Amino acid sequence: MKHLSRFFLFCLISALLLGACAPAAPQVSLTFYKRGYTAGGQDSTSLSIASAIKAFQSAHPEVDVTVVGVPYDEQGSALLRQALAEGKVNVLSVNSSELPEFARAGYLSPIDDFLTPQDKADFYENALTAATVDGKIYAWPLWVTAIAMYANPAIFAERGVSVPSLESPWSWEQFLQAADQLTFTRADGSQVYAFTASSLPDQIVYLPFFYLDGGRVLSPDSRRFTQNSPEALSALEKLWLLKREHPTAVPNFGSISQLDARAEFEAGRAAMVMDTPSFIPDMQKKGVAFTAFPPPTGETGKIVTSGGFGMYGVAAQANPQVLAAAHLLANYLTSSQVAQDVVGYQLAPGLRRSNTVYASDAPRELVSRLVAYGIYEPPVNISADVRARYELALNAIALGQISPQEAIQSVAAAYQNELDALAP
Repeated sequence: MKHLSRFFLFCLISALLLGACAPAAPQVSLTFYKRGYTAGGQDSTSLSIASAIKAFQSAHPEVDVTVVGVPYDEQGSALLRQALAEGKVNVLSVNSSELPEFARAGYLSPIDDFLTPQDKADFYENALTAATVDGKIYAWPLWVTAIAMYANPAIFAERGVSVPSLESPWSWEQFLQAADQLTFTRADGSQVYAFTASSLPDQIVYLPFFYLDGGRVLSPDSRRFTQNSPEALSALEKLWLLKREHPTAVPNFGSISQLDARAEFEAGRAAMVMDTPSFIPDMQKKGVAFTAFPPPTGETGKIVTSGGFGMYGVAAQANPQVLAAAHLLANYLTSSQVAQDVVGYQLAPGLRRSNTVYASDAPRELVSRLVAYGIYEPPVNISADVRARYELALNAIALGQISPQEAIQSVAAAYQNELDALAP
């Protein structure tokens, strides 16, 4: 009954905000803390958010929205915590690492009672799962930097290797065979190698490899570290053996920056690269030919991707009109409608089935379709010390230096202690 009453209240207030009932609906003022936004800025984020807010207010003139820009770094996180604690924010950018912390502190309003059946069916299930803390959905999912592989079509053709597809992906064994075939020396002495991806702290770029065999980093409730499970260690072993058994095919894997990995691909020295969607406009702007394809499958035989999440949270508060208006704004900012209203709004694929705006060409369509195959864990906000130790352990595995069992064992207990300390 409580759930239904809140839902009907939301519908009633939404109708009022839409102007369907009382023309003299009370004015509602919202404050939106947006990461990466600068008032009057000419960058893509600032321009698209300004346009989105203008479109929202045009449709809902009873709602006044003030946007406050905050940086992406820890300073931005501190500003958000302070604004939440002081009740100064209504809608906010939420990093997935902050979501469990903010939700369990009581700062966020669950979206469950404001999520219509149509919305729920529209969102990919894995997106809602990634926004769930202790059984409740605490954020409106926006987009994800779904990781894909990118091929140099000329090198593939030169070596007689076919580019895989979603319908016919490579197995891990086929990926290794192709990697060996795509590693060669040309007549002029120039070396071409098969594959590269960036090093930490760009760990996100090879995140899909963590899930190849069915393992996870954390338990579904984010309270247990599970990357020491047999399935997770099996996937990490593939990374470890990649460097140890195919060193000439992946000489720079895990040891160069994202920009340098792209430069190697652009120069024709690397036949394949694993990267975020920002790779697409970067290469297109430079006129570099490429073909997008899915990561290889592991023991599960299933395609898998992952990536960084964008989402908006709504601050908990007692005023039902303000709360409903805040959820209405967050809903709009993550909708397929805003993607149609604002040209260039989608910098990464959306997390609603109805949002097809991003899929404007072949590589973006592939990345958009990959979203449905994603595993998106809400990482927790562990300490900088343990995070650094964890990243060093992962990089040692990727570089073939330390076995997965030894590397993960060195950090598992400390990681679990951090999770225990975060528990309410």
